[in-house]
Amino acid sequence: MILKNIFNNLKKQETKEELEKEYLSLGKNDNIYGFQKKFYMQSNRLLKVFGNAREYLPNKIKLIVVTDTHNTLNEEELIKITAEHPDFDACLLLGDHSASDIEIILKHIQKEKIFALLGNHDIDYISNYNLFNLNGNIVTINGVRLLGIEGSFKYKKADFPSFSQEDSIKFLDDKATADILVSHDGPFDDKMINNPAHQGLFGITYYLYKNKVKYNIHGHLHNTFDKTLNNGTIEKCMYKINYIELY
Repeated sequence: MILKNIFNNLKKQETKEELEKEYLSLGKNDNIYGFQKKFYMQSNRLLKVFGNAREYLPNKIKLIVVTDTHNTLNEEELIKITAEHPDFDACLLLGDHSASDIEIILKHIQKEKIFALLGNHDIDYISNYNLFNLNGNIVTINGVRLLGIEGSFKYKKADFPSFSQEDSIKFLDDKATADILVSHDGPFDDKMINNPAHQGLFGITYYLYKNKVKYNIHGHLHNTFDKTLNNGTIEKCMYKINYIELY
């Protein structure tokens, strides 16, 4: 039934307004904490409406990315990376950090270069250490616009930085166009049908397609990989400490 509906929708020329209205509607039997089937296999529809992502950034950007350290940040590795790349433009903290992790980071990286998000296992370290909160905010670094979204899919009834799929769409829908979307969780993943906690956020997917975003940088999955979405957006999943140059 899901695939039949998708095929029928592809036969007509849809608008972004029609897509958004459908995605934001809740059915009577929707399990808001489970795998959200209505977001399954939607990339072809999004590509047809919004087209391909931009091919290049306005400028080159050099980033140190730290994520999901969970009180295990390796200080020697951080020292090595900052020594090898002293001209980095910014340090992105993607969440799930302890107080001791943050204190180590602040020993070696200027606070003015740090832009942070909360993960789904965080206390509010951003406020505690007076860091720049990237959640819902756009910052321009070396001519490149970065927007952030904190937390993860809300996979259980608990108070942690998180979104339902519909709320993630609403949160990002009115945000200006960025060149890079920075997030703790990643885009919606069709393959996680049996792992709803790691299905990702469809709001991220929708924003990436609608705004033709070149890159999405995220953590959460405790893995490092690159993946190209159907529209050409490059998803870069990070774990622990990384140095990347994007252009």
